[in-house]
Amino acid sequence: MRKAFIILGLIALSLQQACAQDVYKYHKSSMYSVMLKHENQEFADEIVVAFNKIPIQDNFYDLNLSKRWFKAGILEDSDTSKADNQKPHIDRILHDNAIGRRLVAKWFNQDKQGCFNPDLILQRGFYNVNASDIIEALYSRKTQEGVVYDAGEELIGQTYVLVNDIQYGDKRKDRERRVGNLYNLGAMAGVIPGVGMLVPLYAGAGGALIGQKYAGFNVTVTSYLYRLDWTEDIANGFYTAYYTAQPNAAKKEAFKNEKGLFTLTYIGSQTVHSSNANLKGINDREMQIRKVSTRAIDEALAKLQKEHPEFRVRAPLISKSPLIVPIGLREEMGTDTRYEVLEVGETATKRTTYKRVAVIKPKKGRIWDNRFMAEFDDDYKPMSGTEFELVSGSVPNDNRMFLIREIDE
Repeated sequence: MRKAFIILGLIALSLQQACAQDVYKYHKSSMYSVMLKHENQEFADEIVVAFNKIPIQDNFYDLNLSKRWFKAGILEDSDTSKADNQKPHIDRILHDNAIGRRLVAKWFNQDKQGCFNPDLILQRGFYNVNASDIIEALYSRKTQEGVVYDAGEELIGQTYVLVNDIQYGDKRKDRERRVGNLYNLGAMAGVIPGVGMLVPLYAGAGGALIGQKYAGFNVTVTSYLYRLDWTEDIANGFYTAYYTAQPNAAKKEAFKNEKGLFTLTYIGSQTVHSSNANLKGINDREMQIRKVSTRAIDEALAKLQKEHPEFRVRAPLISKSPLIVPIGLREEMGTDTRYEVLEVGETATKRTTYKRVAVIKPKKGRIWDNRFMAEFDDDYKPMSGTEFELVSGSVPNDNRMFLIREIDE
């Protein structure tokens, strides 16, 4: 069965892609990001609309399914000072909606007739395949553990589900009171307390108070992280019982009813209380909700990565003189964080390998602010990434590909 899987995909992808080596292409983890909706809270619908517009971080492949939100299991009224444990409810959601199976179906491009193909895996892993690999995979026993399957196993096994419990916290009344006091003192423009920026208090044809209209929107986000299980036994079960490149009604129905083989493992959770948002660049409530929610989710992701090394992203070294990597404040980078530089290679069986060649740290004053809408902040500096300096080792200035990953030392 894997032989058919490899042959169909390899031919479809064409040889001109096969020999490509691009420093910007590397094995990234994949993510399906979903949210819980608290239907009894104010702005529930607006939060869903804003969430649907939040893109997956570019450090991950986008593996979003069509369903992006589910009802929350705990409908508390207003207390967002602490996170309510939604995990038992989320576990039921993921099981009852067969999220593991749906993610496998997306990886293998299942169509309405139940047919699968490996095009997505090839597209995201083709840089590990060259012309000789294709010939060898097609005409040798290597079809059983072929180069494409190996790439797929690496990619599928790094698929994550992030369930974001977003709860609205209304702090407008306190801020409106303070803004009102400022207005009563006759300040037509100035610093809005709690917002931290200079803006005119009046804006728009209707003369609406920006501070009163938008200040005070806060959220508490608890992000629950799961990983799709993809072992050799699971893969064999999939190929044997369900994989088909031709219409097969029996296999299609059996796969549709499968809820036990494709499981998800819980990794952990993080809770973030949003900070006050700068109002520059915000023209409506939806944009404000999106900014506040995006930054809170990004912060939760960064905390999850620090707590769980297996979830830490690898980012490409896009310049070696100076050392520049496209990550920054969004990943909660500071001058005291350290990163290992990994040379990317492969084994004789085309498995990707990573060898540490150096340790680096961010240069003071050269950390990129890549947070959502950072370009509207007063102290924003346009940069292509964060500039680093060596702590130990060396980075050869040649055509080899290097990635970096945060370390604890």
